[in-house]
Amino acid sequence: MFDKYFGDSQLALFPKTAQQVSTILAYCNEHHISVVTQGGNSGVAGGAIAHNGEVILSLRDMNKVREIDSVAGVIVAESGCVLEDLDNFVQEHGFIMPVDLGGRKRCMIGGNVSTSAGGLRYLRYGSMHANVLGLEVVLPDGRILDALFSLKKDASGYDIKQLFIGAEGTLGVVTAVSISLAPKPRSSQIAVLGLNEFSKIHRAFVLARQNLGEIVSAFEFWEKRCNEIVVEFEKYDSPLDRDHEFYVMIETRGSVVSHDAEKMDMFLECLQDEGIVDESRVFSESEAMAAVWLFRSQMASAHTKSGCMYVYDFSLPPKHQYDLLVATKQHMTSLGLYGNDDSPIKDITEFGHVGDQNLHLQVIAREFGGAVEAALEPWIYEWVGSHGGSVAAEHGLGAHKGKFLKYSKSPVVIQTMKDIKQMFDPRGIMNPGKHISCA
Repeated sequence: MFDKYFGDSQLALFPKTAQQVSTILAYCNEHHISVVTQGGNSGVAGGAIAHNGEVILSLRDMNKVREIDSVAGVIVAESGCVLEDLDNFVQEHGFIMPVDLGGRKRCMIGGNVSTSAGGLRYLRYGSMHANVLGLEVVLPDGRILDALFSLKKDASGYDIKQLFIGAEGTLGVVTAVSISLAPKPRSSQIAVLGLNEFSKIHRAFVLARQNLGEIVSAFEFWEKRCNEIVVEFEKYDSPLDRDHEFYVMIETRGSVVSHDAEKMDMFLECLQDEGIVDESRVFSESEAMAAVWLFRSQMASAHTKSGCMYVYDFSLPPKHQYDLLVATKQHMTSLGLYGNDDSPIKDITEFGHVGDQNLHLQVIAREFGGAVEAALEPWIYEWVGSHGGSVAAEHGLGAHKGKFLKYSKSPVVIQTMKDIKQMFDPRGIMNPGKHISCA
């Protein structure tokens, strides 16, 4: 947890079946014993950490694929299946998982569902809410909610599964998932762009949607300091030869190599005609594309090596995305915390997924706590809320952000969430002190 969250538990249980989970929760509910569910422990919001001696319920042994339908393009898998393992498995059947994360080697599909993970290709394949077809959930009192449907169209009553997507283990334990798969692409390429103005990123995005259309699968950006940090601390080569104020990475996935390459050429020509890019490079070999993705996906890891990282996961309207970085630097400079070689804050950086309006802001301090944390919070959440943003885009609320939910959700919405929590978990045993419980 980036050295920020530490656990406290005397007991960890490793069930292998939903029935065993049911027995455990029924006992814990009867005896008022709190439970924290864990998957791959790859989250960054502390939502799966047992802080106060709760029983840990690890789902790592529930790791079987129950079924794959190669006609419908649907897989039914248990929650402990590692995302990368699932992706490798479905590729053998001509599909890919619709969600892809930097933590794919550790994160598990149950955790992806429970945090409503977004990821790197949200732009193309959509959210967990869109791709999950059904769930098997063990409720706090031990009852097994069998909503493990595999149908893509079902209008028969309330869509119960949606309540558990993003609930972070506060309403029950997700034990199995039915999820819609995406066809494995036959053609893929990556373009990396160098730009000198943030506004040109948005123009490039508009042109990408117009010229590349349905084959765009990712549209990422990062600024100059992020690039320098990855080069310095991960020892990776920059994807471009020259330094730029901003970088954009665009991935396309299609079915015909020549067709997709032609569309990319036309797109880059449009960028050149409008004077948007200073440098561009296209990667089409699998090894080279993997290297570019590695550069991008290790951005958070590189920042942790550079200092004590406060990482923020926001959604913001396009017109305010760069304003967040500027405002944070100005705020910290005005307080004497940033701007000099010996300042308490070493770096403030920003990168993210332009296609889904999700930004990651990193504040790299010399140590956690003290004046830096007091200056950041709640100021940064207030700023995001006042500019029409969400205080949690894809990492979840976890152990820390529930108390800041009021900046982006109305009192009625928050109370409705609490009412739902009370209905499902009246004894409050599921992941106490997290998520809506601390709002």
